[in-house]
Amino acid sequence: MSNQSGIKSSPELLQTFKQFSSDGSLRTLLISIENESLEPGSQFPVKSNYFDDMAQLSSVVKPNAPLYILHRKDEGNEFTLISYIPDAAPVRHKMLYASTRNTLMRELGSDKIASSFFTTEQDELSAEGLRKFVAHEQLSNPLSEEERALKSVMEIEAKEGLAGTTTRKSHVSSGLSFPVSDSVRDALSELEGGRENVAVLELDVSKESVELATRTTVEDPSQLSEVISTDAPRYTFFLFEHGEGAGKEKALVFIYTCPSSAKIKERMLYASCRAAVIAEAEGVSGMKVARKIEASDGSEITRASLEADLRPAPVAAKQAFARPKAPGRRR
Repeated sequence: MSNQSGIKSSPELLQTFKQFSSDGSLRTLLISIENESLEPGSQFPVKSNYFDDMAQLSSVVKPNAPLYILHRKDEGNEFTLISYIPDAAPVRHKMLYASTRNTLMRELGSDKIASSFFTTEQDELSAEGLRKFVAHEQLSNPLSEEERALKSVMEIEAKEGLAGTTTRKSHVSSGLSFPVSDSVRDALSELEGGRENVAVLELDVSKESVELATRTTVEDPSQLSEVISTDAPRYTFFLFEHGEGAGKEKALVFIYTCPSSAKIKERMLYASCRAAVIAEAEGVSGMKVARKIEASDGSEITRASLEADLRPAPVAAKQAFARPKAPGRRR
């Protein structure tokens, strides 16, 4: 996870930070991601103290633009790294900033970053907000770099409605919408009447597009493990025939697999594009997704589990408690 997003510090940033860290008259250095690289921004002098000098940021912080803020402490040559990732920022920018924070800390030198915190609120970039963070940090157990990065990712997922089926938003405008290749459209449109009943899709991050990983036919859901990658996230659309005899039906099942080894950037991209991909599939295939499933890999998908999801067993009606009859009187 040392380089989750692939974005690195530019030579200009490393040189600027070297000069900044050795100059005790400077309080704050702004850092942003530009052209897939970490670049230096404005610098602010020491005017008052660690807390009150946050007021200098009010004129440069925007409500829709993420930003890293490196803020010098009053004692020693140590800094606080603030990751400001506002709710109004584009989802792609949020993901890049959240997944690049660890890289920035390590390239600048984790020994110089005494503390770090993540915020989505512009109001927290103030003396009062910094005091609250320091007070909270003193009360809570310290997190490792890995835990901080994952925590910020999970906070963004939760805010975007990506953390679970119960919180996921029904509209797709807040997520990413990568263009879908012609091969994907062909595979999806031919699911119902074609020979294949499985279409596995993948994201091409470099082209920012949805591509076809494979299209095939499986006789049983247990065979999905043979066609779904165990190394990277995948979207799988499976036309599942269930039931028996005259009661047989076909249902379009969407399976999102994300192995534990997936990089944070992959996890966030796939989670963010999921709603748009489902909407595209329903539009192209003309079928409604009957069931959405999340799993670590294809081996978790079985006929029994799908049947249980699509054909839940009827709940037996509770019988009223039968009070035992009173024993007859003896004469």
